[in-house]
Amino acid sequence: MALFGKKRERLSDEDLLAEDEVVETSVRPEPADGEPGVDREWDRAGDGPYDITEWSALDGRLDLGALRLPAQAGMQMRLDLEQGSGRVVGATLTFGASQVQLQVFAAPRTTGLWDELRPDIARGIVEAGGAAEAVDGVMGKELRARMPGRAPDGRVAFQPARFLGVDGPRWFLRVVVNGPAAADDAQLRPILAFVRRVVVRRGEEPRPPREVLELTAPAGLLEAAAKQAQARKEAAQKAAAAKAATQTQLLRTADATRLTGISTRPGGQPGSGGPAAPPAAPSSSQAPAPAPEGGRHRAPSGDPQRADTPRAPINPDFR
Repeated sequence: MALFGKKRERLSDEDLLAEDEVVETSVRPEPADGEPGVDREWDRAGDGPYDITEWSALDGRLDLGALRLPAQAGMQMRLDLEQGSGRVVGATLTFGASQVQLQVFAAPRTTGLWDELRPDIARGIVEAGGAAEAVDGVMGKELRARMPGRAPDGRVAFQPARFLGVDGPRWFLRVVVNGPAAADDAQLRPILAFVRRVVVRRGEEPRPPREVLELTAPAGLLEAAAKQAQARKEAAQKAAAAKAATQTQLLRTADATRLTGISTRPGGQPGSGGPAAPPAAPSSSQAPAPAPEGGRHRAPSGDPQRADTPRAPINPDFR
């Protein structure tokens, strides 16, 4: 038997293109019968998540570079940015009241990362005041945790969370589930079905293990986010202008004395709102105080007329 085989004939351009198509065609393993985790054990290669060599077609998936995510009605997506660099390092998906965060990392060629990372994650949760337990799940070992947080009234509150890990060909996919699905297997089931349809594209570049694979945002998503940000900015500017106009109108129409806190009342307190009212005139029904003997009249206390001054005689013709 020849060691190197027969010499290969020169191929035409059409043959080379056809051969390239054959190389790029993914080899999809046939999944076994039944539902994984119910009728049989879960098999990563047959049940997903898939490697790009196993499922190269988009088939309606959203292309984020290192991740291809199934498009699902009612699903909302947020891209997670790394502080400082601004790199997209994850995607958080919302399904009803539950959230799922996906991150993909480089892994060694021969061994996986989940068995190494699982104890580290559990230790970090416990040191933060929470609790974590490793259990058997549908997709292998998983962590069921109680994450500490703060309630609106300031008290410590615990929220359920599940950590799942999937070891693929030279990549590791971390899945974190928060919300009701983290504690309810019935609500978790459709989320697991979504995760199993995810496709990972690691690339051929040499990378150190545990290095997070950067994601790329689709152009349409960036344009939509830019339009939303511009709309929020314009709305904030309009609100600020309306508030300033309202304050200006208030200064034009309001009582300046009241706004400045100055009172015009003698001995009054600031903010009284205006000048003091004049003293009430004496009632006509009140008779004048009788003059003392000797024809002298003593002025009441506070009268500017000096006390004991002679009183003018009454002219009967001017009554």
